[in-house]
Amino acid sequence: MTRRQRQGGSALIIVLGIVAVVTITAGAMCYTANQQMHAARVTREILKARLIAESGLNKAYNEVKNDFSKIGSCAQSGTLGDGTYAVRTVTALGGHPNRAQIISEGRCGIGRATVSADLENIPIITSEGSGDANFIQLPYDLQVGGTLDFAGNAEALFELIYALRDLTVRGNPTFADVVSFFSSAGIDIKAGNIDGSYEMFENQPPQAIVTAVLITAINALKEHARKNGAVYASGAEIPDAPPGGVAYCTGGSKGWSGKGKGCFIFEGDVSFQGSGIDIESVNNYPALIVLSASEVKFNADAVIHGALLFPNASFTVNGHAEIHGVILVGQSARINGTADLYPGEGGRGFEVPPEERVKDNVVITAWH
Repeated sequence: MTRRQRQGGSALIIVLGIVAVVTITAGAMCYTANQQMHAARVTREILKARLIAESGLNKAYNEVKNDFSKIGSCAQSGTLGDGTYAVRTVTALGGHPNRAQIISEGRCGIGRATVSADLENIPIITSEGSGDANFIQLPYDLQVGGTLDFAGNAEALFELIYALRDLTVRGNPTFADVVSFFSSAGIDIKAGNIDGSYEMFENQPPQAIVTAVLITAINALKEHARKNGAVYASGAEIPDAPPGGVAYCTGGSKGWSGKGKGCFIFEGDVSFQGSGIDIESVNNYPALIVLSASEVKFNADAVIHGALLFPNASFTVNGHAEIHGVILVGQSARINGTADLYPGEGGRGFEVPPEERVKDNVVITAWH
């Protein structure tokens, strides 16, 4: 073999070696690129699967967050984008009826992802109704279901006064600048001096003293007392400031101090004569409600801010008692001495507590 032949063979071997190296390198690079593309696809599809799973979970949560009773029926499946999701639930998580878990599995291509959320229902209490809806309007400042007798020199700055039977005005009482007297029977004005002008309307159609609206309002106040744990068997148990602003006594007034800040309701007999009465209502609720057929008497030292509702009782005011608010009496009423009667600051009526509603409030306590 000549020298030229030997050189040609060496060059061929070198070329073949270079081609082999380039081929191997290109193959390795292509394999690596394919692997990276596959890994990127897997990562992308796993991420999309997780996002799809989270979307399915959020969709289920939105169905139950305001109504926890739907937790057992919110299991569902569906399509989202180029993937799918499937939701299932676990109720009474940990044995607690107000706890649950939502589990959502998302799929996209070869990607799989599962997310879950622990839920707890923490109900909230809301008050429904506006102030106008909770205000009980009464037709008169002073409404009596029997005879009404103004004796002495009382100051009664009322505008509308009604008696189902005879209405008598004696002495020198002071009324509002313009006062209207209504009676389903007769009216006898014997006053020597009435400031301002007045009108008399005799033989009017009888007006109901105890109405369905009044009964509903009183029941709402009693229920408010029950909800706040302010129901008492006797007057001796009643605190000066009952929780929630309303005290409901299923018995009589014996043992009660006659003083307090709130609305005080009595089912049994009451007797306030000889005891100092000092009541200030809260939230424009009535100050005092007597449901029995008692004879309610206030002496000179009585001071009351709030409506008085005595739908079955009679009422007598002696001396210089001071009352601010509308008065409703089921039987007869007598205003003696120099008692001061003023319209209520909250208008011709009183407020009742707003209706309370329990609303579901489902929150996420853990995310997995």
